[in-house]
Amino acid sequence: MVDEDLRAALQRIEELVRAIARVQIAMVLERELADEKMRQLYALTGTVTAGKVTKRLKCSATTVANAWQRWERLGLLVREGRRYRKVL
Repeated sequence: MVDEDLRAALQRIEELVRAIARVQIAMVLERELADEKMRQLYALTGTVTAGKVTKRLKCSATTVANAWQRWERLGLLVREGRRYRKVL
């Protein structure tokens, strides 16, 4: 019974943290993705390699790397090894 109560409480905490994070991330995303190319870059993030992103969007590797690094600093992305993934 205690394990079930604890699990339910932790799940509720996780749901609340995600809801709060979504609000904060949405504000940052709105500012960061004002440009169509940046919206496309964000959409591709975590799904394909940087090389494929540069080819699809016809942009430089520096543009992709700088965007991903900036988004990581802003809390939009998490680096996992050599790849990035979206926080939410």
